[in-house]
Amino acid sequence: MKKRIVACFLSVVLVLAALPLTAFAYGHSDTTPLPDGAYKSWSQEDPRWKDVKIGVDPWTDSQGKRHENETIGHAGCLISSMAILARAYGLTLADGTAIDPGSLGKAMYDDGSCKYLNYKGATKYETAFDALIPGVKFYKNMFPSNPVSTIRTLLSDPEKEYIIIAAVKNGGHYVAVDCVVDNDVAICDTGYPKTRLSEYTVLCLLVYTVDEAYVQAPVQPSGAPIWLVTESSGIKIRSGPGLDFERVGAYKVNTEIEVTETLEADGYLWGKTEKGWCALRALDGSDEFCKCLTVIKYPVSYHLEGGIGGPNSQEKVAGEPLKLSDAVPEKEGHLFLGWSTDPSATSATYAPGAVYGVDEPLTLYAVWMAEKEIFAYGIDVSSHQKTVDWQAVAESGIRFVILRAGTSNGKDTAFEENYLGAKAAGLLVGSYFFTYAATEEEMLADAKLFEEWLAGKEFELPVYVDVETEEQSKLPAGELTRLTALFRSYILEAGYYCGVYASYNWFDWYLDKEALGGKDALWIAKWAPSGTLSQNLSGDCGVYQYSETGRVPGISTTVDLNVCYVDLPAIVAEYYEFVKNNVSPLPDSGLTIHEEVLAGGKAGMTVGEWKLLFDGEVTFDDGMGNLLADTDLVCTGYTVYCGENAYTLAVKGDLDGDGKVTAMDYMLTKMYVLGRYRLTPEAYYAALVQGDKVSSLCYMRIKGHVLGAFSLY
Repeated sequence: MKKRIVACFLSVVLVLAALPLTAFAYGHSDTTPLPDGAYKSWSQEDPRWKDVKIGVDPWTDSQGKRHENETIGHAGCLISSMAILARAYGLTLADGTAIDPGSLGKAMYDDGSCKYLNYKGATKYETAFDALIPGVKFYKNMFPSNPVSTIRTLLSDPEKEYIIIAAVKNGGHYVAVDCVVDNDVAICDTGYPKTRLSEYTVLCLLVYTVDEAYVQAPVQPSGAPIWLVTESSGIKIRSGPGLDFERVGAYKVNTEIEVTETLEADGYLWGKTEKGWCALRALDGSDEFCKCLTVIKYPVSYHLEGGIGGPNSQEKVAGEPLKLSDAVPEKEGHLFLGWSTDPSATSATYAPGAVYGVDEPLTLYAVWMAEKEIFAYGIDVSSHQKTVDWQAVAESGIRFVILRAGTSNGKDTAFEENYLGAKAAGLLVGSYFFTYAATEEEMLADAKLFEEWLAGKEFELPVYVDVETEEQSKLPAGELTRLTALFRSYILEAGYYCGVYASYNWFDWYLDKEALGGKDALWIAKWAPSGTLSQNLSGDCGVYQYSETGRVPGISTTVDLNVCYVDLPAIVAEYYEFVKNNVSPLPDSGLTIHEEVLAGGKAGMTVGEWKLLFDGEVTFDDGMGNLLADTDLVCTGYTVYCGENAYTLAVKGDLDGDGKVTAMDYMLTKMYVLGRYRLTPEAYYAALVQGDKVSSLCYMRIKGHVLGAFSLY
C-alpha cells in the first residue's frame, strides 16, 4: 500500500513538473481534482457561512451560540489550506463528510475545537485537525532557513507521507504546499493569486503526517481498458507520462496492454501499464499508436446554470477523444463564455465543440457574464492589417480601435492613415507604443518619441505603453515596473491618459498593477485557444485582449479582438479636463506651492518671463483684480491663475511687494526674527530663502544679496 501511494505521488509530481506553473492551483491529479475556485477563501465561497460576517466580533455560529470575543477572519486560509491538502489525499471528516473548506471550518468552530483561532493563536491548535480528520496527525512546527530544501526532504521521505502548510509573512496568511518543481515549491494559495513559495517570506512550516490506511485509492472504472498496439514500429515505454521521462522498454505491434490510468502531457494521451507509461495517441488526433478494445463509457453532463437551449448529455468512449456539443445555451442579459467544471467559475475551461480526452466522467457548468459588464467591443491594428475599410469595421459592431503608433525601431507606416480612417468612421480611438527599452535612458527616449507621434491628435481611449520583450523579462525584480511607470508618468505629464499593455502572465511575474495605474489603466492579453471570449477579466483590467485570430469585416487579415469593461472615454475625458484646469509649475521651475501661496522666481521678472515657468496657460493680476500685461513686473502679493486654481505669489526675497530685493526686505526679515513684526503668508515665503523656516540665516542671505556678497538666485 505504501509503495503504491508513494509511486502515485511521485508520478503526480513528475507530471506537474512538465506543466506550466499556473496548473498547480488544483491539488494532486491522482484524486478528484479540486474545482477552479477551491483555492479561494472558503469564507467567500461556501454558502453555509452566508449568515456569518467574517472577521466581525462578536458573531453567532450555526447552532445559535453567540461568541463574544472570537473572530474567524484570519483562520480561513489555514482551514482552507488543510482542506485542500486533505481532499487531495481523498480524506474525509470523522463522520465521513467530504472535506471542503466550508465543511471543515464549520466542524472546527461548532465543536469549539478552534476557539480564538487566528494568526497569533493558530499554532496552539495544530492538533485540532487530528480529531476532525482521521489519518492526519500533527508532526512538528519547523522554522527552516531553507524552506524549499526542507520540503523537498520531507516529500521524498520513502517511509512517510506529509501534509505541509507554510505560515508566511502576509498578515497571518497560510498557504498549502503542493510539490517541489524546478527548485521551487508549487502552492495552492487560499487568499492570493500566487503559485510559488519563493514569492513569500516563510515564517514556519506546519507539518502533519498522513496515515496511509485512510488514503482513498483513485477511483477507476470497473475493469481496466485493454488497448491494442497498432503502431507498426511499436511504442516506447517510459518511466512517467511525458516525453522527458526515461525509456524503460517497448511494446511491439499487435500487443494487447492493460491501461489502468490515463493522463494528458506533452500533447499526448498517456496510458499507465504494468511496465510503465506509453503514448496512446496525439490529443489533436494527428497520430494514433493504440486502439482501445474495451468499450467503457463515461457520462458527460451539462448544467445550464439558468440558461436555455443547451446541449444534451453525451458519453465518452474510453480511449477515444470526445468532441463536446456545439450547442450554445442562451440566458437573457448574459453572454455565454463556455463551460467549466466549477459551478462558481468566472472563466471557461472548455468552448463549445472542444475536444475532451480524459477517461473519466465530466460535469460541465455554463459560465455566464452579464452583458452590462461589457462597455464595448474593439480591435487593435498596425501596418500588419494592411489597408482597412474603416466604415465596414464600424458597421460590424466594433466600437473602438487601439492603433499602433510605432515601436522603438520607428513609426508604424499605417499610423497616420489608420488614425484618419478610424476617426472618420466614428470609432473611439486609442494608441500604443511597443517599447524595447531596458534602461531609463532608453525608456525616456521612447516616451519622447511617442509624444511626438501623438502631437496634434485627439484620443477617446488611453494611449498605452507595450512591454513584453525577452530582455525586459531579465531585468531585476521591480525594475520593469519602475521603467514602465517612468514612461507612463512622462506621457501623463505630456497631457495624455496613459495605460500599460502586457500579457496576463507578465502582470503576474514582472509588473505591479497598482503601481501602474490600477485596473482601469491596464490592457491585458490572455488569448483563449478557442479564439472566443471565454474569460471574464473585468476585475483585472479596463481592456481585455482575448484573441489574436479574430475576423472582422473590412480587414483582410486576422486581427486582435478586445472588450472594454469600463467607460474609458469618460475616464479619459475627465483626465483631459483635469489637465486643462489644473495647470502646474514645470518640474524644473523652482516654484513651490504652500497651500494658497506659490513661492519662488526672481525679483525683476516680467509676466512674460513668469509664464515660461508653467506647463500651460496662466494669467496674472495685481492682487486687486487688474490683469497684467506680459511686460509688467511681477511682485509678491500678486495673483496667478492656473486653470481653476489661484495662488498668491511670493517672489523670493521680495517681502514688501515692490518686485525688488532691497534693504527694506532684509530689515523686515530681521524684525520678524526678533519678534517685532508679523509677516503675511506671502511675505513669509518670500523671506524663506534658506531651510524650512524663516531664521537669522534668511536675514543674512537677503542682506548679502542686497550688498552684492551673495546671490539668492
